Amino acid sequence: MTVITINGQIGAGGQEIGAEVAKRLHLDYVDRLILAEAAKRLSATVEALVEREQRSLTRNERIARFLQTLVERSAVGSDPYFGGGIGVVLGQEYQDAVKEPITRADQVRDEQFIEATRAVIQELARAGNAVIIGRASNLILKGYPDAFHVGLVSTVESRIKVMAEREGVSLQEAERSVNEAERARVVFFKKFFRVSADDPANFHMILNTHALDSERAASIIVQAVS
Repeated sequence: MTVITINGQIGAGGQEIGAEVAKRLHLDYVDRLILAEAAKRLSATVEALVEREQRSLTRNERIARFLQTLVERSAVGSDPYFGGGIGVVLGQEYQDAVKEPITRADQVRDEQFIEATRAVIQELARAGNAVIIGRASNLILKGYPDAFHVGLVSTVESRIKVMAEREGVSLQEAERSVNEAERARVVFFKKFFRVSADDPANFHMILNTHALDSERAASIIVQAVS
């Protein structure tokens, strides 16, 4: 029941390293984009999902089926956290999650966001065999017996290059994106968990991806959990 969480600085290579670790260990790879995509599939009927059990499901389909069960169990339409907007909640960027509320009533969205995220990550951990990227998953699963928490750091220059290549944008655009997203990430951890985002006490291992390429970083993580 292996569960690996990977959190770290924006552009430190979490997506690439996480995908490689999942591939080598034959685990499900789960990040914000996959959760958002899976949530979009919640219009599928239970019957259709059961029928698909007759063949091997893709990772996205397995996650979609899991979310389908979660939402049904939470009575869609009446539950304050798992209403029809779960796709929006799970797909939020750090920047969206840390926006200051205009009125006190808007703080309900803070609760919706963190409780939906917490519930989904905890359910995924209970299902096991997953690499979970970001979303403060190391803190949500802190103390979870089968979880191994990895933190990633790197230089600003390296992270800008990674983002430029990943997003297909100029270095100037990537620099702006990295700076904005990193500020939001730091605020996210402070706002919702009252901790420093990169506090080493919240990880089993921290890797410097400026000094390690994705392949080598993945090898270290695989060796650590094997």
